[in-house]
Amino acid sequence: MARTVPVIASESPGNFLTGALWNANVKALGDFETARPLFNGYQSSAQSISNNTWTSLTIDTEELDPDGGHSTVTNTNRYTIQVAGTYLLLGMSAFAANVTSVRGCRLGLNGAVIRGSHVQQQTSSAGVWSGTSWAVQVCAVNDWVDVAGYQNSGGALNTFAGTDAASRLAVYWLSK
Repeated sequence: MARTVPVIASESPGNFLTGALWNANVKALGDFETARPLFNGYQSSAQSISNNTWTSLTIDTEELDPDGGHSTVTNTNRYTIQVAGTYLLLGMSAFAANVTSVRGCRLGLNGAVIRGSHVQQQTSSAGVWSGTSWAVQVCAVNDWVDVAGYQNSGGALNTFAGTDAASRLAVYWLSK
């Protein structure tokens, strides 16, 4: 069952602060604030990306997932929202060295592109390319977000999965 944001109850003047009232209000909100919903995961294995095709990136390694919104077995490309609210979403696509054409990164919500999250750049050196996209997005429980990569080198190109650069998805709850 998904967590919900605690709501401080309205109390009448003169009411006593009981242990039950404290736990249901003040403590519950404090517990939530010190353990806000978040996810941080990355790609530890290279993924082949077809030419001229936006492709949702596999996130096969979790660093943080206290609410269990990501699976490394099923739908590994997405994080499913467990607590409704406004989120900061960060995505990165990293590609193996190749000097030909364009690389891109963008974020998605429920399979649709998040407006304004598209980042694309002409490659100009033989080094690894990485691009970062971000968005602030209102999400409901069971919405899912993903990061997609793009390249048009003329053939398939692998993502890069190293310690200094790797495709990544991070999801941080901001507010109700």
